[in-house]
Amino acid sequence: MLSKLISQVEKLYWTYYVKKHCTRYGKGLTVTGPVRITGGGEITCGDDLLIRAAHYDPVKIHVAPNAKLRMGSKVFMNNRVNISCSEKIEIGTHVDIADECLIIDNDFHGMGDNLQKKAPIIIKDDVWLATRVIVLKGVTIGKGSVIGAGSVVTKSIPPNSFAAGVPAKVIRPI
Repeated sequence: MLSKLISQVEKLYWTYYVKKHCTRYGKGLTVTGPVRITGGGEITCGDDLLIRAAHYDPVKIHVAPNAKLRMGSKVFMNNRVNISCSEKIEIGTHVDIADECLIIDNDFHGMGDNLQKKAPIIIKDDVWLATRVIVLKGVTIGKGSVIGAGSVVTKSIPPNSFAAGVPAKVIRPI
């Protein structure tokens, strides 16, 4: 009984924590465990965002100042998702992001005289990113697509496609 009460209090706390970092959020936002949000940029989300995290598997979200992370309704993020936004990341409606996915719109730093490179990421509606998918800068994942586990998405994926591999390639239409 006590563990159930503690679980409910933790859920309320982490949900409040995420809401506090959002510029706008819809109804039904639920967070089950630790989320680390840094950077101070703009975060918006639609209705029914669900972030599932355990104490040992926090979700990490970094949105740099002047950067924008936008999430539509019915977005699901699982344990250890890591989002790093230096410019713009848009996540559509009904997007499922499985355990340990990394979504990063930048290179973190430049080499030599070259400046850091960054480019927006757009994940359209009804997309599923399976476990440990990495989505890199400048990519658009088309509506209704599925990205196979362990894939590294370096180029845009057309709508209604199943893509997998390193680098990810379209395997077949859905």
